[in-house]
Amino acid sequence: MSILFKRVFWVVCWAILAVVSQFVYAESTCPDGLENTIPDEDLVEYEGGEILHVPSNLVFMRCTIGQQWDGDTCIGDAEPYSWQQALALSVGYQFNEKNSWRLPNVKELAVIVERACVRPSISEDSFPKTPADDFWTSTPSMLDEQRAWSLTFTNGSSAIKAKDRDIFVRLVRTRLPNEPIE
Repeated sequence: MSILFKRVFWVVCWAILAVVSQFVYAESTCPDGLENTIPDEDLVEYEGGEILHVPSNLVFMRCTIGQQWDGDTCIGDAEPYSWQQALALSVGYQFNEKNSWRLPNVKELAVIVERACVRPSISEDSFPKTPADDFWTSTPSMLDEQRAWSLTFTNGSSAIKAKDRDIFVRLVRTRLPNEPIE
């Protein structure tokens, strides 16, 4: 290969990387005139980076695994994991002095999808800096033992993915009876 070809190749690669990185944490697109599918009153903020989805009684981490809640937003970089790593990570995971965290199943993770928005299709006020990308669920594929269900916050759709792929993780727990709803 010629030196010119190599230089052009690397310039194009860096340009593509720059464009793609803008979409990972880009501001979502929510067309005017569409009402949010998750009303504000359905999401109750808890201290320490947790948020309750009232209709499902599920408490989600506001940040993707790898990020930290600073009291205002999620900081740091989301870390991708294989499905087995995501399952193992969730067992006994300690966050806010609770260890009842788990990998949500596909139906549980879908309750926080904001269908009126894309890239990401999630409330950015409640779940800031969520990558507009795939997230693991605990739901295995019934047709292929090498695959499991994921949900993408690009557009809120779900699909089965190879379990050895590295994709993002958000953990969930069920609200305890002694925890306030508001």
